[in-house]
Amino acid sequence: MQSLRIGIAGLRGQVGIGMTVPRAIDFASALGTYIDSGTVVAACDTRISSCMFQNAVISSLLACGLDVIDAGVISAPEMHFAVRELGASAGLLIGAGHHPKGWNAIMPLTSSGAFFTNIQLQELLDVYHSKRFGYRQWNQIGKDIPPPVGIQDKYIDLLCSQLDVDSIASKRFTIVADFCNGSGVNVGEKFAKRLGINMIAINNEASGILPHDPEPRPRSAVQARSVLRPLKADIAFVFNSDMSRTSIVTDSGETLSEEYTIALVADQVLSTKNRAQLVTNSCTTRTLDEIAEKYGAKIHKTKVGEACIIDKMLELGADISGDGSGGSAFKNHIPGYDNFMVLGVILEAMAKKNASSTELAKALPRYHIIKRAFRTSSSHAYTSLHRLRDYFNDAVVDDDDGLRFDWPEGWIHLRASMTEPIVRMIVEWNSKEQAEERAGQVRGILERLAL
Repeated sequence: MQSLRIGIAGLRGQVGIGMTVPRAIDFASALGTYIDSGTVVAACDTRISSCMFQNAVISSLLACGLDVIDAGVISAPEMHFAVRELGASAGLLIGAGHHPKGWNAIMPLTSSGAFFTNIQLQELLDVYHSKRFGYRQWNQIGKDIPPPVGIQDKYIDLLCSQLDVDSIASKRFTIVADFCNGSGVNVGEKFAKRLGINMIAINNEASGILPHDPEPRPRSAVQARSVLRPLKADIAFVFNSDMSRTSIVTDSGETLSEEYTIALVADQVLSTKNRAQLVTNSCTTRTLDEIAEKYGAKIHKTKVGEACIIDKMLELGADISGDGSGGSAFKNHIPGYDNFMVLGVILEAMAKKNASSTELAKALPRYHIIKRAFRTSSSHAYTSLHRLRDYFNDAVVDDDDGLRFDWPEGWIHLRASMTEPIVRMIVEWNSKEQAEERAGQVRGILERLAL
């Protein structure tokens, strides 16, 4: 695994190896130079290294003459909201979300609170690589501004304005929420009170010590599952460390794949819309296609990445977007994944349909999903991947983002990573046996092609 990645989501890597203080200083200085003037919101998550990087980027921005609002520790959706609400010129969010311990990231946001577009990021990276930064003289440096009081409450007000709070409160739900010792704890407790639910929070110490794999998958849900049934909870939510991804545990104890989070949300949102639009990527579960068809919604597919999906959602004015990572975004809300909103929408669905979380999950079309990655030493991985067309000439092929092969019973998606020497594979089929068989078949072909 490469120790440093630079892409549309900013700068990320292993702390002290790829992700270093000098690189953080250069990246923040590049943003300060690119923005040139105005105010930047800087915030971070709870990871042990985040405070170190927070101090580095604030100093760099001040040195470039920008005023800085130090928002402290906040979640990703709060940050998307705060940049726009405070009228800032840009934002810098420090936090590695779903990445393992030892990693961190710096993500730039535009004045709208959205991720940088590809063009904007390339312009920013040109400054970063040039190292020609616009540092100011001593009497022109920026000011450190404390965050205004009440910004968190305004964010919760926005959440509640888009939910049927009375319906949710009437059910007096008991939920388990695993915050992965991340930045969602404080808002989570306030939000639960506003919704009138009994929230039992676990891993809710803002310590930065990850209690399990922060990527919300069934294997990360063991702790939540172990307490859900003894506590007779209605549902459990397992979040990553910055509240941009979620997986679900139903009241029967089933640990759902993170692929089904957007499906549960879409089933509720689309049921209330006419001629709706939905945005996802090219390798999210076919369940979502079937839900869109059920409600007559138009589904649009983008390349992999939250930034690509959000860009398309904003361009189209789509009602909802999200992908199989467990993240969802909503029209007239914030320009990013917000899994506080996911929590609210799923509880609203349970309340309005008078259904348990198990019943909601059972109503979804289901497939068996396999996700794997293969190491490759080839610098021409796509050349080898395209040769798979000869083996799957009976499939419908899509090459917008890697290669996707579709059959009536299932599909295969392969994509060479832009940052690691691996090929990522997703196989989804209508039976476990056939999914395993297809995954094994692809692996054998790739080995013969000497990837």
